[in-house]
Amino acid sequence: MARARAKHRQDRQTPPADRRVPPRLVAALLALAALAAYVNSLHGEFVFDDTALVQNNPQIRELGFAGLRRIFGSHYWQTVAGQGGLYRPMVMFSYAVNYALSGPDPFAYHLVNVLLHAANSTLVWLIVVELFGDRRFAFWSGLLFALHPIRTEAVAYVAGRAETLAAFFFLAAWWLYLKKRLAPAAAAFLLAVLSKESAFTFLAVLPISDHAARWKWERRTLARYLLFAGVAAAALGLRYLVLGGFAPLQITPSANPLAGASAAVRLMTATHVFGKYLWLLIYPAALSADYSYNQIELVNSPWEARFLVPALALAALAAATAWAFRRSLAPARPLFLCGAFLLATFSLTSNFLRPIGTIMAERLLYLPSLGFTCAVAYGLTALRRPRLATATGLLLAALYLARTSARNRDWKDHLSLFTSAAAVSPNSSLVQANLAGALLYARRDAAGAVEHARQAIRIEPLDPAAHMTLAEAHQLLGEWSRAAQAYARVEQLAPGTAGAVEAARRRQEVLRQVR
Repeated sequence: MARARAKHRQDRQTPPADRRVPPRLVAALLALAALAAYVNSLHGEFVFDDTALVQNNPQIRELGFAGLRRIFGSHYWQTVAGQGGLYRPMVMFSYAVNYALSGPDPFAYHLVNVLLHAANSTLVWLIVVELFGDRRFAFWSGLLFALHPIRTEAVAYVAGRAETLAAFFFLAAWWLYLKKRLAPAAAAFLLAVLSKESAFTFLAVLPISDHAARWKWERRTLARYLLFAGVAAAALGLRYLVLGGFAPLQITPSANPLAGASAAVRLMTATHVFGKYLWLLIYPAALSADYSYNQIELVNSPWEARFLVPALALAALAAATAWAFRRSLAPARPLFLCGAFLLATFSLTSNFLRPIGTIMAERLLYLPSLGFTCAVAYGLTALRRPRLATATGLLLAALYLARTSARNRDWKDHLSLFTSAAAVSPNSSLVQANLAGALLYARRDAAGAVEHARQAIRIEPLDPAAHMTLAEAHQLLGEWSRAAQAYARVEQLAPGTAGAVEAARRRQEVLRQVR
């Protein structure tokens, strides 16, 4: 009888998610949650960079020896001149497999993205269980990872596969490393860095993970680190052979104004952008497909609130992470992991170390935001009242699910995407120009196209694409003289290009109408 009462007390103290729920059932629940969040993204069209990377990319249409040689022996942006600074052959290979199985149907490409996200959510759960043995913490970590709206760009956008695929190999390498299966972990790490450059931060996650797991330093520890460092060196060597440099990316100021800024301005503005990212993690209401010139103005003074407030937040995060690192108590280890993981995995895409191809993009938070959602999950498990924790977690999950589902609809087509982006990023020339094009080609709304093309030109007067759209809209309206002037401007801004040749042909065409 006493033994039965003791067992009853033990069961009562064990959190519900810690009881022996079959692991396969937990994995299935997390995968289903991810699928439920993104099921309405499956019927989206190819949008934005999808057209260049997938829809109009001849590189992915052959899987034979010649095709594989092109994929693994060339840069990422084959269809865009002057963009040869990225090497992501595994992403191109995945697109080629997609094309071989389903042709140009966007449904299959979206399905692969969603399945990768479901797998990543399950891997998060496995990793947290392996690190801390807390199934409740692991479950909430996986669920919130699956549902947080900040990840919609990486999942609902076909070109976001660079994030989901790199994260899949990254997380798989991490889990295999924790299981002390080093050879397959090293292979997965190699595939991760061949999917996206930011996966090199895995090297920083190794000691972070070891500290959080309380692994003791031993001679084999250094050997493990050297193994992964060797893989990274081999990947860098391959990049150098293919690209002619480690990261020879040509960054345009229109995509990232930080490219031409001083170091001080870049660091202050990058801190401001970090604050915007942090706010979107906390309150992911206003999401945008683009933040390029001139949506985010440069920070020129350290006394601006746009710098001071996020700088304090960044300092607080670093201080809390350092505090948790120094504490030996068990509750501090998950907090250290969350803070250190976010800072480490975000470092290469933060613009702090060097300018990257964009000033800000929500997809860049796909993996780093795991630190945030895991911290929220840990907060839920720290609540002393399990029923309150469960109710709070389910409410948060429902809110995330609703916002993610709504955001997926923005990625349905060009018009939906850039209409939503213009509401959040009205000062982005790229957004205004793309909205003008979508209005013109999808709705034949020439008047609306003229309005937004002019807004794009007001922000960036030297954008030939905006002038081209303006010319086409004027031509559709029968405004021949204005169309001819806009076509002539394209010729001036982009001499010698195919666009300039086409603009010259059309200008002659509309001039005949004037005569």
